[in-house]
Amino acid sequence: MSSSAPERVRPGRGGILDAATRLFATHGVSGTSLQQIAGAAGITKAAVYHHFPTKEEVVAAVLAPALEAIDALVRTAEAHDEPRTRTEAAIIGLADQAVTHRQRWAVLLQDAAVEEYIRNDPGHDELFTRLRGLLTGPGPDPGTRLQVALFLSGLLGPAQDPSCADIDDDDLRAGIVRAGRLLLLDGAATG
Repeated sequence: MSSSAPERVRPGRGGILDAATRLFATHGVSGTSLQQIAGAAGITKAAVYHHFPTKEEVVAAVLAPALEAIDALVRTAEAHDEPRTRTEAAIIGLADQAVTHRQRWAVLLQDAAVEEYIRNDPGHDELFTRLRGLLTGPGPDPGTRLQVALFLSGLLGPAQDPSCADIDDDDLRAGIVRAGRLLLLDGAATG
């Protein structure tokens, strides 16, 4: 029997994306290099380039699951007839996403580079316009727009606040839904 070291397993695309997600959530997109991603994934920078020729492609791949889920929740919410029911469906869908994609959600909501990426992509920009419309209702006044901004920025808190790291997913989801209902449905002018 030989006592050679175990063969090193290459992480592939999934490992690269996991490492990138962790680094983006901690350091932001602009504060993370491809070299850092390679190091965190335990591979060479050339191996990252093999899967992702540009950093923008890494960012797009990291955000894709969350953006696809947001698109699905927007379509589901828009299928309801009543504005209040649409808002409720959007709140619940966003709570689900904040729990399911905790790190990606932090990247999506906190990073100026991601905001620019979304703004520069007409499809993504339109998706977030539709999402805001579901939350504000038709013809929102300044107070309603502020409540929506508070709710959306509040989704970032549990992803970043270390005191929330141990909150059970079901409790986190319920708390986000409760906060969304308080801000956007109870006494809010959502149409």
